[in-house]
Amino acid sequence: MRLVLSLVVFVSLVGCGAHSTRAFLGDAAAPAPSRIPVDDAELLRVQARARYIVEAERAAIRATDVLMESKDVDLSPSRMQMHLTLPHGGAWYGLFGRVDDAGKFIPAYALKAPHEEPEWMELIPLNTLPIDFSPMARAVRTAKNITVEAFGRPSVNPVVLVEASGDITVYTLQGTRDPKRFFYGGDFRFRFAPDGKTLREQVKLHPSVIAVDVAPITEDASRMDAHLHQTFKGPLETELALLMLYPELTSLAVGHVDTAVTYVLFPDGGISVVTEDNPASRRDLLPDGTFASPPAAPKPPEAEAPEARAR
Repeated sequence: MRLVLSLVVFVSLVGCGAHSTRAFLGDAAAPAPSRIPVDDAELLRVQARARYIVEAERAAIRATDVLMESKDVDLSPSRMQMHLTLPHGGAWYGLFGRVDDAGKFIPAYALKAPHEEPEWMELIPLNTLPIDFSPMARAVRTAKNITVEAFGRPSVNPVVLVEASGDITVYTLQGTRDPKRFFYGGDFRFRFAPDGKTLREQVKLHPSVIAVDVAPITEDASRMDAHLHQTFKGPLETELALLMLYPELTSLAVGHVDTAVTYVLFPDGGISVVTEDNPASRRDLLPDGTFASPPAAPKPPEAEAPEARAR
């Protein structure tokens, strides 16, 4: 059973709204915080998307490592201006290249791995690519440019997902080459039309970037990071994905400035939902995508027998 800490030991200011802190300072005029959590369907969506982001990031890391370890690789900026990794036809494709002035993706290198085994990435001939990846590359280029302009860091990791509708979703995460540090926040979610040109939706998931040092946790210690959202009522897929990618954090608690519900995220993909002043209402989404059965209600005391009362 997971232990949900009632005391938040670290609160970052990512996503907090100063105008909303009155409800936490005992202001009698502040409305009572909501105790209604997001529905189960939203938690399942967040978990599924987080798992996809993690899989895509691991495939991208492996593709980059294999390419860098290869001989006679030409990394000149005229050829290598971007990268994207995405699944197609039961395989992961890691693509490196550029988008020309006409909006066509010109690959310089391509790698491929079975969908279930991304660590088996290997270089493949460019003429064996199954489709034109230009729409996805155009979407990534636009998403990355917006993210760099918003947060000022040129290292951006794109995660591409082609929706069932044909629309293209791009998540942008802050990148780093330091294994002992990652950057929290600074992320977007974009949705493009199937052509990769028309931007249908642009959502800034966190308004700032915080550098987090990844320190190993000793056996007799634990760590819970936490922060409050100003806009989103529940957890975000990028938050859960980062925790899964950096399990050294052990857990992350998120909430909203105007609610009394806390969502505790775990490296295995699980989510615990805890309502303030009512821990019995705790709801657990397990790593396998199912919800744990609620604890059985305590049995009422048995009535005393009449003859026992007469004595």
